[in-house]
Amino acid sequence: MKLIVPEMNPKERMMAYMKGEEVDRLPVFNSASETSSPLYGISMRDFYFSADKMVEVESNLARDFAADNMGIGLGLRSLAEALGSKLVYPEYGISYVDEPVLKKLSDIENMSYANIEKDGRLPIIVEALGRLQELYGDVRIVGSGLAGPLTTATNIFGTEKFLKASVKDRDGVHRLMQFCTDAVVECSKAIYEKVGVKFSLAEPVASGALISKKQFDELFFPYLKQTVERMNKFQGGTSIHICGKTNDRWQGVVDAGISSMWIDNCESITEIKKQYGNVLGITGNVDPVNTLRKGSPSDVDENVKQCILLGADNPRGFFISPGCTTPVGTPRENLLALVNATTVYSRGAKLGQMPKGIMELM
Repeated sequence: MKLIVPEMNPKERMMAYMKGEEVDRLPVFNSASETSSPLYGISMRDFYFSADKMVEVESNLARDFAADNMGIGLGLRSLAEALGSKLVYPEYGISYVDEPVLKKLSDIENMSYANIEKDGRLPIIVEALGRLQELYGDVRIVGSGLAGPLTTATNIFGTEKFLKASVKDRDGVHRLMQFCTDAVVECSKAIYEKVGVKFSLAEPVASGALISKKQFDELFFPYLKQTVERMNKFQGGTSIHICGKTNDRWQGVVDAGISSMWIDNCESITEIKKQYGNVLGITGNVDPVNTLRKGSPSDVDENVKQCILLGADNPRGFFISPGCTTPVGTPRENLLALVNATTVYSRGAKLGQMPKGIMELM
């Protein structure tokens, strides 16, 4: 399979699309980055600790697949590591927290915010982002993402301890959430001011699988709203990804001021478009495991087509993407199929309208 070479570059495509102009195809994101480093003979551990390898992988992904996203994310744990939590880096696997830095909530008073110049892997990531901006900033929108305040809180204190404390020490948990809100905003603002990169938020702990709607409203929403309001002041708009079932908290996401939501494949594009399409851009939601990782290129093609049929006419925009991070081991052919199917079925895309490519099949 060969890449269908797009007519527009990612930056002009995104800018024209959001202005309501017709574009060659919908923007498509592959959410790959470190999980695709093995495609180029680079272990994930080596990727994590080398700005050179980060730039190499991102450059190769742009060349080989022509997706619209580019950048190095802080992911779910880089900020927590910079704040003092200890991480483990498998050779071919996602990093994970081995030892949260915060032993008791009263220790919050002794913590300070991360310094992007020296703490954890932040200097490596910032260097890579700056180099990507220099290399591709004229044709691509280089971006990043980081864990929001709730996920950061669990990564510096421990998820189980956090959930228990939310019942036994609510004041302490609220102090922790305020610290993490400040830490997220200060880190993203510092990187934005240094290299001009905007941030999205990732909040897997805000999923219905981990916290109830009541916990979402009481423990998370006030800090999400504050985070978004403060980030919007320097970067204009903020998007979010929450794993798993989220439909009972979509209203909270909208009320917090989020401009676009990346939904998991278990959620309904039709429902979120119907309820919130006038105020929310939608990203998603090709099945990352059963289709992208384990399926065939024809499976990917069909899944992309269905996503376009369901969401391409969303008034605030629709962006093709896996429902979550591209899994390690995803075949090259399936990453090509993701982009090629988007190019074919969303040809002649325009904000709020069904593309010409899909209309010709109806």
